[in-house]
This record gives sequence, structure tokens and C-alpha cells, in this order.
Amino acid sequence: MEYSFIADTYEQIEATTKRLEMTGYLVDLIQNTPKDLIRKVAYLTRGTLKPDFMGIEIGIAEKLAIESITRATDVQREKVTRNLKTFGDLGSTTERLLSESRARKSSIDSFLPAKRLTVEKVYETLEKIANTSGKGSVETKVNLLSQLLREAASKEAKYLIRTVTGKLRLGIGDMTFLDALAITYGGGKEAREAVERAYNVSSDIGLVSEVLAEEGLRA
Repeated sequence: MEYSFIADTYEQIEATTKRLEMTGYLVDLIQNTPKDLIRKVAYLTRGTLKPDFMGIEIGIAEKLAIESITRATDVQREKVTRNLKTFGDLGSTTERLLSESRARKSSIDSFLPAKRLTVEKVYETLEKIANTSGKGSVETKVNLLSQLLREAASKEAKYLIRTVTGKLRLGIGDMTFLDALAITYGGGKEAREAVERAYNVSSDIGLVSEVLAEEGLRA
């Protein structure tokens, strides 16, 4: 599954304040997500990799994110910080600088990497970043993130940076995602109560998503 589909969904959600519209976009995302990936997609829409009780954070501070951006875009740190002051958001800064970098190299502003970034690759790389520790871990994290940015389309890079720095902030709560799950796999909003109960018991939206998708509402 291409990560661009998730990035497009994020963009649509950001463009509205109406919960019904947000739910509709999430339903579309869930319907187009292979069942074996639904757990990962559920976590990613929250800007996480695992349920909160596991205490696993991606752990990229703004300083490290900026270093990754400079490597991915071949610009000086000072230019990144200047753009950050202009946009007020590191994700939008990354999108602009990556687009400009590729335009300089290809003369095609809408240039996309030849090989599309997948959800599997994004999740696997973010998991490596989160699990990297000890001597040399900072350099490893920066290298992993900068390489991921090089492989990402500009819009994808915007949301990747927001995810790793803990600033995804789409404005959707877990309950909205549960609504979308109930509509997609539970037969309608009337299934929301059962889906929410499963979430309250497990505190794991990824697990609930996976069980519901693969085994149905009764499970």
C-alpha cells in the first residue's frame, strides 16, 4: 500500500473541521487498506507505532529532524531554520525545501521518486528509529530519517516529519476512528458501541482494528 494514500487522507482531514467529513475520509482510508496492514495504519493515524501503554515513542527531537532535513534536501541548516520561522511548522518547511531541491535537480516541480514509498517501509523505518539506542544511535536515527525523506514525495515528507516529531495533530480523536471502523467493518454506526467497548477493554486501537477487519464484529 502506498504511503501517499495516507498522506492524501491527512491532507483532506486537515482541510475540514466537520467530524462527519473526517469520518468519511477515514472510512475511505480503511476501505482501501489491506486487512493485514490495518493495525499499522490505525497507529500511524494517531502519530504512534504502538498503543500508548507500551510507552514506545519515535523520539526525534526538532534538532535531529532539522539535521535529517538538511541531508535530504542538500541545504544549509540556516535555510531550514529561516523557513521554519516563515511557516511555523517543520512539516511544511520540509515539503517546500524538498520540492525546491527536486526542482533544481530535475526542472520538474512535481517530481516524484521513481519507487513509491509504501506504508510497510514507513512503519518499518520508524520502528527502527524508535528502537535504536546506545552509542551511535543519534547518527543512526538521522541517517534512517534522512533516507526516508529522500524516498518520499514532498507531501509525504511533510507528514513524516510531523509524525516523528510528535506534531501530527490531525484533529481526529480515537472515537472518530472507531466510528469509521464501525461503518466499514461493523455494518454501520450502530456497531459503534461494541467497537468502543472493545477499545475500552484493550486500550489498543490497532488490535481492535485488526480483529474487527479480519474476524468481524462478534470477535
